[in-house]
This record gives sequence, structure tokens and C-alpha cells, in this order.
Amino acid sequence: MAKFKLFKTRELLTKYPWLDAVRMKVLSWICTDGTTFFDTSYRVVKFVSPGAKKLLEEGDGRKSVMFAIYHGRMVGALGLKPRKRLTILISQSRDGEMIARGCLGLGFSVARGSPTLGAVKGALEMIDAVKSGNDIAFMVDGPRGPIFEVKPGIIRLAELAGTPIVPFVCSARAAGHMRSWDRFVAPWWASPIVYLFGEPIAVPAGCSDQDRSELHALLQQRMEDLRMMADGVWPVTI
Repeated sequence: MAKFKLFKTRELLTKYPWLDAVRMKVLSWICTDGTTFFDTSYRVVKFVSPGAKKLLEEGDGRKSVMFAIYHGRMVGALGLKPRKRLTILISQSRDGEMIARGCLGLGFSVARGSPTLGAVKGALEMIDAVKSGNDIAFMVDGPRGPIFEVKPGIIRLAELAGTPIVPFVCSARAAGHMRSWDRFVAPWWASPIVYLFGEPIAVPAGCSDQDRSELHALLQQRMEDLRMMADGVWPVTI
């Protein structure tokens, strides 16, 4: 009996590069029009801590901040406006390229790098973004997880960039979860979404290793607390 080999998506795209190109173009097209769809289709409720409110409501001339976001909940970045002012750090992997093109189509700017590839380049691009007046976003558990585990690099980057860290978590009442390590959240059409902005964490220049370790633990705890609160808003577990 003949045996048939089942292609995994990655293998198929590697064997037929033109399919990968089509995928990228379709994604870019969807994301270009996605902002209008998101803004008109979803009701967003925001809860902002006093410290974050003070930072974010100082107007156009306010100091730049760094948003700490879970990789699987980056859909929440759509609510961080103005989008043109936000620069997101994306890995240089194949999947990162797809995400980066999507982010550009949505109106964000991107920096490319990760702890395993292009770390210095990515950090320098993020620092340049801050110097130009942009906010920056860091996927705390990316690019490969474990899920919800904050990587220590965000503390060092915040120190170098001179930005306070604003923990940010979103949750949708009804959503699908992709079969990926980050369980990427895709809110169902018209589902209400809640945004939680936690108390900022200041990272002073010249931190000791002990200081960075304590700040890392503090961010981990605040992100977990926000996630529990955000998911607890809805009457059912999602």
C-alpha cells in the first residue's frame, strides 16, 4: 500500500517559496484594512492604574514609555494609540517576518531582533525609536516562551532606553486560541475586550544585577496579577 507524506505548513512553504510570498501579501492586505475593522467592530473597556494614567495622559509631548505585553495577547497593541507612535520589537525569525509585516500594515513601526538573533541591533533600534519620541513595546515571553514567563532582557532594555515599563494585559470575553506555544488570542467578532494598564516600573540607570533581578521579579508578578484580573472579568473561563 502506498504511503502518503503529510506536509507540515513550514515544510510546504519552504518547498514552495511563492506560497510564502502569497501568504505575506495576503497578511499585509488584511492588516492594512484590519485597523478599521477592529476600531468599528470591538468594544474596548480600559482600566488604567493611577501611575500609568499620569504617564499616558500628559499629551503629545509626554515621555516615551515601554509597554510590556504577552506574546499571545499582542492583539491588544491595536488599542495603544496613536499607532504610528508605537515601535514593536519583533524577532528576525520567519514567523517574526510575518508578524512584522502585519504590524507595518497596521500602522506600527518595528524593530527587529531577539535574545537569540540580532539582539544588539534590535535594542539599538528601540533606543533610537525612544529618541525620536516613540513608545516601544516588548513581548515579555517571546519569541519562543515559555508562555507568560517574563524574560529578563526587558529590564536591561528599559534601563538603556530610559523608559518606565507599563505592564499591559488584555482579555476578550469570547476568543479563539491558536495551537501555538503562546496560545495566541484571536477575539471573536464583536466580542468585548478589556485592557488593563498596571502601575509603571521605573528602571534607574546604573542598576546592579540584584536591582535588575528584583525589578524582573516585580514585573513578573504584576503581569501575572493583571492577567488574572483581566481573565476574571468575564463570567466564564476563556
